[in-house]
Amino acid sequence: MGAARRGLLLDQWRGIQEDEEAYDDRGDPSAANHRRRRLNQAKEQWFSHCFDFLESLPKEEHIWCGYADIMGPFLEMFHGYFDEQENSLVRTIWSRISQELGICTQCVCEHHQAQESFDTECRSGSIDPLQKVLRHLDEERVTKHLEKINAMIQLKEYDPSCHGAEVVCIMFEVLMYPVLLDDQSLANQFQKFIETIDESYEVSLSTNQQYPGVYALLFFKSGKARAIGLRLSRSMGKLRKAVDLEPLQPLLQKYINFLDAEVLPSTPEFSRPRVQLQRADVWLGFKSLLGFLEAPAFEDGILEKYPIFLNIVLNHVSDDGFDLSCAVSCLKASFEMLGCKLWLRTTLSPSVIRNTLLGQCFHTRDEKSHKEIFDLFIPFLQSLEALQDGEHEKQRRNILYFLLHQVTRSSNFSALMRKNATKIALLIVQRGYTMNPPCPASECAHMWGPSLIFSLNDTSLHSSLRQPAFDLINILIVSDASALISFKLKYESATKGDSSNSVMFVEDEDELPFADDTAEKEYSCWSDFRALNKLTFRGCKDWTCVPLLWYLLWTCQCL
Repeated sequence: MGAARRGLLLDQWRGIQEDEEAYDDRGDPSAANHRRRRLNQAKEQWFSHCFDFLESLPKEEHIWCGYADIMGPFLEMFHGYFDEQENSLVRTIWSRISQELGICTQCVCEHHQAQESFDTECRSGSIDPLQKVLRHLDEERVTKHLEKINAMIQLKEYDPSCHGAEVVCIMFEVLMYPVLLDDQSLANQFQKFIETIDESYEVSLSTNQQYPGVYALLFFKSGKARAIGLRLSRSMGKLRKAVDLEPLQPLLQKYINFLDAEVLPSTPEFSRPRVQLQRADVWLGFKSLLGFLEAPAFEDGILEKYPIFLNIVLNHVSDDGFDLSCAVSCLKASFEMLGCKLWLRTTLSPSVIRNTLLGQCFHTRDEKSHKEIFDLFIPFLQSLEALQDGEHEKQRRNILYFLLHQVTRSSNFSALMRKNATKIALLIVQRGYTMNPPCPASECAHMWGPSLIFSLNDTSLHSSLRQPAFDLINILIVSDASALISFKLKYESATKGDSSNSVMFVEDEDELPFADDTAEKEYSCWSDFRALNKLTFRGCKDWTCVPLLWYLLWTCQCL
């Protein structure tokens, strides 16, 4: 009997939908009005039959679990929910499904999926008020449920064997549909709830399911809630695609708009109060969130949707204190994730970014800020390497000059930061020799050569500050020696007129200088040596040695 009634209701609803699609209000107004009245009467009659059917279902059968195809269309009745009497049909159904949503995760999924389907199946003009009503009801329902659970825990009436399903269900709903956390009361209650539960049981989540709400915890004001979010985010791994960020998009849009304008959107009339954001919390959230994004998720899920994001980050690099630290971290993560693709996503030029960073270094005397900006230079330059348009070399020269000839002579920087500047500069030079293809900074050896010699001779330097100098001199010895040997072999081959033996075209590694017949099964310094030798040897046609450096070394040895 129930199956037959259900089938009849579904057939009737399909007929109503077909009539709606065929409805045309053009032509004779009286005829159009008549068709509209008939259509409305048919829908009213269907909703009445639908209510009778849903109300008659046994209590052990959940409406959303088993009858989502009926309940979905019935949601249209909720347009005037707040105008209904307390014992109205709509309020009666809502009371029942609210109880079922509190203990059944499948009901939760069906309920939210039905609401999401309105975006594609219905006209936005007519459905927007309904979505607002449903969202208001959901926020109110979830908040009351959280208040109930929090009260039980506080009164020590919580029993996992009796109330465990409720806890699992409410946590599932909020973490799966994080847009709920935009409600101020709900967010406050959920923060209290998850912190209390975590203290007693240490919250953990299924590893075969993504819970986007976990990443929303990273934006909470409470440090304890953020710590829980960080732990759970690490357990889930990184978000790989833009679609993984979709449930977070309403919140991300609000956060980015807030950082841009620092003004929260006005709360619509009759809407529940929204979460009041603090700039520090939002910056902390983005700083943490970017660490859990793969490059495609960041590129398509944030930069594609919010092109202004990078400009916002760079603008806040000019701020002081906490905002600067978070903005620099976000900029560094952007360089590391996207590399050269970043320059396709922004209208800002490398020179603008460099000047902003260098200007901020002179604007502040804070040692921590200086270190964070210095650490940004290497990923910044690496993002320019693949462009091969000369920009990398240009920015490298400017940064090396800044680090070695401005920082070391300015009272704006501490003694430690001056030494750290030399370390970063030598690491930048080292990168030029080891990148593929190599791009040594030999044209500005006069800038970094003396600093290298000084670091090698300064025995008072801490090993962490001195080691880059030793690494660089080792690389220089191998690289320049490889290039010189290659030129010698080519010259000898050319003078003999035997081009077939030219090492320039050797493809066999065994014929390279410093080749080793021993099979290397483990990592060793010799494997590094051979790899660098091979890299230099292949590109030695355009190699430039650093005679000034060898002269300085010889001079130091003579002193």
